[in-house]
Parts: sequence; structure tokens; C-alpha cells
Amino acid sequence: MNFIRDHWQGKFSLFWSFWINLVLFRLVILYVEQFTHPPFTLQTTSAVIQTTLFFIVFHLIVYIWQARGVIKTCDRLIAERWPYITVLMVQLGLAISLFITIIFVLGAYQALFEEPSALQMNKLKQRAPLLKNYTLNITPNDTWIEMKGDFKIGVTKKMTALLLQNPQIEGIVLSSNGGRITESRGVARLIQKNNLNTYVFETCKSACATAFIAGTTRTLGADAKLGFHQFSLNSRMKTPYIDPEAEQKIDLDFYASQNIDRSFLEKAFSATKDSIWFPSSQELLDAGVIHRIIPNRYQ
Repeated sequence: MNFIRDHWQGKFSLFWSFWINLVLFRLVILYVEQFTHPPFTLQTTSAVIQTTLFFIVFHLIVYIWQARGVIKTCDRLIAERWPYITVLMVQLGLAISLFITIIFVLGAYQALFEEPSALQMNKLKQRAPLLKNYTLNITPNDTWIEMKGDFKIGVTKKMTALLLQNPQIEGIVLSSNGGRITESRGVARLIQKNNLNTYVFETCKSACATAFIAGTTRTLGADAKLGFHQFSLNSRMKTPYIDPEAEQKIDLDFYASQNIDRSFLEKAFSATKDSIWFPSSQELLDAGVIHRIIPNRYQ
């Protein structure tokens, strides 16, 4: 305890305070840190927890103690009229240690969450968006909102505002290849809350199907398609705390609550994440996924 207190108060010599308590200790800490995250551990929730705890203890608490001791030592040296250039060099060394620590912390974060193959990906591909944009428009009959595009973050919020501005809306027309299931569920809650009908006249697949199934009356166009497949984590970052199968169970329970036949539910997520199952219109009718088929778009 005396050692911790004496450094905190800047009572050690410059050599001991800077080279031992800061530089040497920091090198040891940075060396040990690598064993808390990949490649020395798996990309799991426990690795996230231990790396986070290591960061809090050694890169926040201990580093603050190290830096404070060096700063207090510099203050004492200035009072003792040491050459200012010496104090300046020590302060520069402290800044460098902070920079190196930040680099190591960022590296640990990357190792925890980034897909191993991401480091070899083309830079242009890295910048390419995983999801396409979407549009929300009022249809010519003024009673439907038409959504085209992927379920990106923010679509639930924007649709909420559109519904508030247009209380006459009776239904949602969906045309989407999918997207974030959390946003699809958000739209589904909006549809149920406002007792809206749902329509598909083109293609609605993957996460889009969840929003469609929330409709009070679910209508399919004669040439429209509704597609289902297994959930996947289409992300460049590892998310070990997300279980796709558990997320599928949430949606299956929701589908069941919408009176969809159990035999259909058993097949809904049978297609792999790289394929898609498009049931026939008759299959959808028989299973209760849709309530009717209409030939024309605005009927």
C-alpha cells in the first residue's frame, strides 16, 4: 500500500517512477493482455467479459495510477528546478504510452468482434453496405404505406412517424429481400398495434416475412412470392452473444400466435441461410400464412 501511495503522490525518483512504474509495468500489462482475447481465446462471450474487465482494471484504473504518479513526479522536479527539457521528455513519453495503449485496446476489440477473414477482404468490399436503402411512400389510394428495400436501422422509427401523420392508413405493402430482424419485428409491432393489413405484390422474403405475418388480413398478389430461410449473422463483426436458432424460435412462436399451421412452421426455417424456400400460393393459403390472393395491385 505504501508503494501505491508513494507513486500516486510522486515521491519516487524519476527513474523509478517513469521507467519502472510506467514503462516496465505497461509493457508487462500489454504483453499479458493478448491472452484475454483471440487468437489465444475463442470469440465467445466469456472472452468479451474478461477483455472488458482487463481493460477496466489495467487500462483505466492502473493506467490512471501510473500516469498520475509520473505527472506528480514531474511537478516535483519542476519545483526542484530540474531542466525543463527533462520534464518535457518525460511528458512526451507519457503521451506515447497512452497512444500505444489505445492501439492495443483497439486491436483487442478487433480480435474479439471482427471476422478473421475480414482482414483479407478487399477494401472496396469493406466499404460496401451490407443492406440496401429503403423507401416509404403513401400509395395512390392514400390508404397504404409502401415499403421497398431492406429493413435497415431506423425504418421502424420512420414508419411510426408516417403512421402518426397519416391516421387513415389501413395497410402496409411490403417489397423487401430482408434485413435486420430487430427492425422487422419493430415494424411487425407497429402493424399489430395499428391493426393494419399487409400486402405483397412482388417479393417479401427473410426478415420481411415476419413483418408481413403481423398483418390483420394478409394478402398476396397473384404473381407475388413469400420466402423463408434460416437466420444468419450477415456481419463483418463477430457477435458471439447472438444465437440465430434462439432468434428463430422467437419468430416461430410469433408465427404460431398468428394462427399459422404447425406443419408449416416446421418447414419455415428448413432452407439454409444461403438458399430460400418460396411456398406456393396454395401452401400459404392452406397454412394460414395468407388469407387471400388478389389479381390486381390496388384492389
